[in-house]
Amino acid sequence: MDRKGVSTMLNDKNIQKAKAPRKVNFTEAMILLLVIVSVMIWTALIAKAPTAMGVLYCAIICAVYGMILGNRWDDMFVNVLDVVKTAMPALYFLMLVGFVSAAWIASGTIPYMIYLGLKIIHPSIFLFATFLMTAIASLVTGSSWAIVTSIGLALGGIATGLGIPLPMAAGAIVSGCFLGDKWSPLSDTPNLSAASTGQNIIKLFKSMIPTSGYGAILAAVAFLVMGFMLPVSVNADTSLVNQLTGGLAANFNFNLLLLLPVVFVFVMAALKFSILPVLSMGVGIGMLEAMIFQGKTFKALTGIVWSGYVSKTDIKVIDSLLSRGGAMSIAGLVMLLFAAFTFAGLIEKIGVLDAIMEQLLKVIKSRSSLIVCTLATSIATVFLSSSVYVSIILNGRMYDKAYRKMDLDIINLSRTITEGSAYFGGMCPWSGGALLVISSLGVAPWVYLPYVFGCWGAIFFTVLWAYTGKFMPGAEYNEDGKLISMETEAQAA
Repeated sequence: MDRKGVSTMLNDKNIQKAKAPRKVNFTEAMILLLVIVSVMIWTALIAKAPTAMGVLYCAIICAVYGMILGNRWDDMFVNVLDVVKTAMPALYFLMLVGFVSAAWIASGTIPYMIYLGLKIIHPSIFLFATFLMTAIASLVTGSSWAIVTSIGLALGGIATGLGIPLPMAAGAIVSGCFLGDKWSPLSDTPNLSAASTGQNIIKLFKSMIPTSGYGAILAAVAFLVMGFMLPVSVNADTSLVNQLTGGLAANFNFNLLLLLPVVFVFVMAALKFSILPVLSMGVGIGMLEAMIFQGKTFKALTGIVWSGYVSKTDIKVIDSLLSRGGAMSIAGLVMLLFAAFTFAGLIEKIGVLDAIMEQLLKVIKSRSSLIVCTLATSIATVFLSSSVYVSIILNGRMYDKAYRKMDLDIINLSRTITEGSAYFGGMCPWSGGALLVISSLGVAPWVYLPYVFGCWGAIFFTVLWAYTGKFMPGAEYNEDGKLISMETEAQAA
């Protein structure tokens, strides 16, 4: 090669080197993070705009700053597409969730389960029954917010009539609603957590048994004991419960066969059949039962599963609870997910997460400190951003490499960010969930926060297993972070 050719090659390399994007340092990362948090808080509290808009603004800020650092838009967008690709299974799942909820309401399945829950209300076990019923209702609907503003509102009134302190009742309601929400295959929270870490949602549910599951048992015992210790009114007013059960029974034909769609889905999921076709069949069973037991036509059901079920019982609480579902009901959530994963892809590409993680790794010296640090930053991110979604996505992306480096199965990461985020969506005073609790029950978060036993139990067991090493499956990865082998659940226990 002549001197001119060598010179050209050197010049090309120098140009490429000059165009290489500058690396973000820790100070820059923290300043950018502070700006992002400020934008999220402004969007939620001042502009009162949807969370998706705040996330979209943050994505734009990251994109602009990334180009200032020297990143090409095409390179950043490729990373965005890679991140969005991980969310595609969750998006398909969420579309089916809209179909499931609408079909199961139309069939009477969800109303029947709520009806059965309301029947167990009794003064001496009110707190326990409230916790259990809101958990079941949230589990079958997949919406903690819907239960807080409907059944939760009704239970708050019943608690007043029974002479039970409202903060305790609110603690039981929040414990149940957000427990059911993070255990529901119809909920966005566990779906997002599984998608952001590339895990199977059924595997996530199984992994939470030693944390949320054991925590729920502790919470149930605590509410049961507390209920028997409280003096309650002998002549308690249960007219509201009677109105709700009567309204449900008058508008739906109830029988045990209505539980078939739920039983079918859970049994097939337990047998490890693919969840998407199982849910599709669950929709079909629900639609069939709606035609047989509730007199719905196939034409009407087609509209219901697309646009959602509209309840017309003339009982405000019931209509508020049951008017939901349908494919279009998750359109806003799909937009939020696209905005959130775009934001995550950009903030990851420009190196903000790496800069923060580099500092955290100086503190993290063991598996236990990694779990505790993940839990702490997940909680902190909810308080800083007012969004469970942002917390799950950011922490899921930020800690992935650290868990692989520690030879931990990534399901540990998925579980920890779920435990650190889900409940605090109803406990952070400026989050949407907590604001709904305030408006529905009239109780401030810092008043009912000590009684959210479901949350504290889950956190206790998460930290306990982190330090004992139990229920923390390991895995082996190669130098590129690719999975080689993993421990079974039995080995981890």
